[in-house]
Amino acid sequence: MKISAINNYNILNTCDSDTVSLKSGYNRKVQFCDNEKQKVYASNLGFRGQIPLTNLINDYNWFINYDKVPAINAFLKIEAPKESMEQLLRFILSKEDQAYEFIDSIVKQPRNIQTFSKGFDKKLPYDSVIFNIYSGNNPYIKAFEKYMDRRYQNASSVSELLTIRPDWKEEVLLSKHRELYHNDNFELGEIPESIGKENFDKITDYLKQYSGFGFKTDIEIPDLDINGRIFKFKQYIDGKSDKHVFRIETPNGERFVIKTADPARNGLNLAAGLGTVSLVDTYLTKNRCRNAAPIRYYNKNNNIAIYDYITHNKVPQIRYSIVNLSDKMPDIRDLGITINDTIGSNNYFKLDSSQNALKSAYDFAYGVINDEVVSVDNDHATYGKILLPTVNKYFQYLPNEMQMFF
Repeated sequence: MKISAINNYNILNTCDSDTVSLKSGYNRKVQFCDNEKQKVYASNLGFRGQIPLTNLINDYNWFINYDKVPAINAFLKIEAPKESMEQLLRFILSKEDQAYEFIDSIVKQPRNIQTFSKGFDKKLPYDSVIFNIYSGNNPYIKAFEKYMDRRYQNASSVSELLTIRPDWKEEVLLSKHRELYHNDNFELGEIPESIGKENFDKITDYLKQYSGFGFKTDIEIPDLDINGRIFKFKQYIDGKSDKHVFRIETPNGERFVIKTADPARNGLNLAAGLGTVSLVDTYLTKNRCRNAAPIRYYNKNNNIAIYDYITHNKVPQIRYSIVNLSDKMPDIRDLGITINDTIGSNNYFKLDSSQNALKSAYDFAYGVINDEVVSVDNDHATYGKILLPTVNKYFQYLPNEMQMFF
């Protein structure tokens, strides 16, 4: 993935000539347009001498304030000797507010993190320990921990935390929920208006009698009349798990998918559990992933979730290797999620223009053109993102459970 912001500026030959004083202390005659005058930067004109830290700091702030680029992009724009770049990065990470801004600019661009990592490899000395998680004096790790402290303390919802990453510890999320809402009724998202909260409680009770475990049997579910409003249901019986999946059609014709699971297995860090899946899917949904069905709501006490309905456009039986499957869902991969389950073609559907629930997703048109698929069951997943280290007091590895082949 290429970041256009890192490209050098082009000095147009058709523009006027003038002598400008560069921030590095050198004068040079260059050509520029009026709106390009402030964008003349010494290193992009071939200057390669040692640059004082104060000048690099000025360049860094100048790119942020005048080019209006995120802090990480501003850093990668600078051309200077590697030792000078390391000195600049250590300075940024030593200042709490600047370190927060720098790391936040990385966190908010999860799809570009691999590119950022390659950029650091080019900018910093080969033996730099700034990103070495095994170094005892790692300034980036320390700054990242402080960043996560502030994000957690200032979060206005649990869903906001899940925008960052999906592998939060259950007790951490429950503690934040209690702090914000003063109760233990842990919820994510909102119940769609066309279903309605008052109706959903009745729907939940109604579907309990049709929820089963292990292999499912095909049972016709009668319509449910709630105060003259008719809700229609269809069950999906593929797969063997503790999750039961229903399609619901509301009185105004909107469709959603409801997943239920055993309330006794409602842990948020439980292998293959609906609670764990809800964390993964909330992360993907909040980041507008085009390869995963968007989740709308999850309730831990009832262990029930609501998803946008994905049109079931079949794809050929998927028996790919995990690598090939990942190629069919590149946006999930770019967001740091690896799906470790290639079983069950009914877990994947064709991403095409009929998938209305995903039309506002990231690069939707690109995914359609390139014959990608949508995953509707992300319960065998792992997460990992370089530059986003695991802070033990907040995170733990997703409890991946490999599915057996028969």
